[in-house]
Amino acid sequence: MSRPIRSVAVVGRDVPAWLTALALQRAFGRQGVSVTVVELPSALRAVDAVIALPALEGLHRLLGLDESEVLAACSGVYALGQQFANWSRSRPPFVHAYDSQGAALRQVPFLHHWLKARAEGLNVALEDFSLGAAAAKHGRFIVHNDATDSFSKARNGYHLDAQSYVRLLRQKAMAAGAQRVAGTLDRVARTPTGVASVTLNGGASIAADLFVDASGPDAVLAGRALEVPFESWSSWFPCDRILAASGPRLKPLPAMSRISAFGAGWMGMFPLQDRTPVVAAYDSRRISDEEMARTASVLAGMALGDAVVSPLAVGCRAAPWTGNCVAIGEAATCLEPLDAAPLHMIHLGISHLITLFPVDADNLLEAQPYNEAVLSHARNLRDFQIAHYRLNQRLDESFWDGARAAEPPPGLAYKLDLFAARGAVALYEDETFQEENWISILIGHGLIPRGHDPQADAMPREEQIQSFQRMLGFIAGEVREMPSIEAQLELFAPPPSSASF
Repeated sequence: MSRPIRSVAVVGRDVPAWLTALALQRAFGRQGVSVTVVELPSALRAVDAVIALPALEGLHRLLGLDESEVLAACSGVYALGQQFANWSRSRPPFVHAYDSQGAALRQVPFLHHWLKARAEGLNVALEDFSLGAAAAKHGRFIVHNDATDSFSKARNGYHLDAQSYVRLLRQKAMAAGAQRVAGTLDRVARTPTGVASVTLNGGASIAADLFVDASGPDAVLAGRALEVPFESWSSWFPCDRILAASGPRLKPLPAMSRISAFGAGWMGMFPLQDRTPVVAAYDSRRISDEEMARTASVLAGMALGDAVVSPLAVGCRAAPWTGNCVAIGEAATCLEPLDAAPLHMIHLGISHLITLFPVDADNLLEAQPYNEAVLSHARNLRDFQIAHYRLNQRLDESFWDGARAAEPPPGLAYKLDLFAARGAVALYEDETFQEENWISILIGHGLIPRGHDPQADAMPREEQIQSFQRMLGFIAGEVREMPSIEAQLELFAPPPSSASF
């Protein structure tokens, strides 16, 4: 007879711990499952931000988190995509918008009509046919209607203040019934296959049927206690340090983040309502922490406050779910803070854990499909990040020459070869980014297919030109009518307090 899971201990800190606790409490609390967060000291700094893909909105909705409340509490800003600058010495910046490009003509995907027109002299960028990219470049918020929804897949992600987001998640999780025990970890008692209990300094001991390691790169359960092997991906990711800092608020507020490459790595700016978080990933063998701090100020074009530095080791645990312990977020997979990957891996781990929540505490058969799915998602997201490095065109710089020369994983190599040949995107199972996202970064980084679908040739040139003009006119008209990001955020601003005399 099976024994159901009755208790879950989430051992960790910050966003991974409290987002997991809130999700598990919402999903299983009413079924008698107790959720306890063993909260370790926070690793967040005042400069830190959370960068989220559009998928977070769906998770928030399931968890009962109202978008207006999150934005107001976390100084949040909408992000319609990411702009990549200086990844090539000759090509202009491009926008990876969370949107599609153009609309199919005569049932032939728009990309192939654009490729045909480009070969015949068209000098309009593919992103100019994206409503999301146009809105992002003009700092606008997309108000959806029947016309935009029939033309575009545009959605928005978010930038959030990390410490405020954790406070909100903690409040919501505990209001939903999750318990909290705070302290520093003293020891972990093991069973032959997993974790029996954790003990904090001071003597508090917590046992559970299921443990979640949400301790970030420290991986105090999966790594230190259970010694699950870590597979390094450093051969594709030459950066080994992360610098975080913060500068003044940008005016007007942009509708996207900006990712700028430089000689020893890249730097991102992720605007919030009250400040501008800055994150740089770099190779410490080529640039010192002190020089990186100075370089970040120059690249950002603003004075930055005190910078904090942390190590970066990109890779994954061989088995995120081992025994009765499930590693979530960076305890399982460490990726660069590019393309909003770290938070999305937390989201994926939580979603799969809820879907595969064990039915028998003594026979955790769900571990195998969980590991297969999470590792598949992690490797596909890893490949999306590698593509940025592989396709860089910063020639005669050793850092970037080495990144470009690194042999890509086989799945990515095939994807790049197929796209270069005929503009087709090979999508695998468990992809975070879909065809339009791959097209955006591949074209943006300069990988222009040699050929196009011959069905595009059946459309007369004059008809094609008129269709292009209609699309560009539609986009321009819609963007003119859109509110600015600032105007949209003002809808969620708390009313000014009235002074009493």
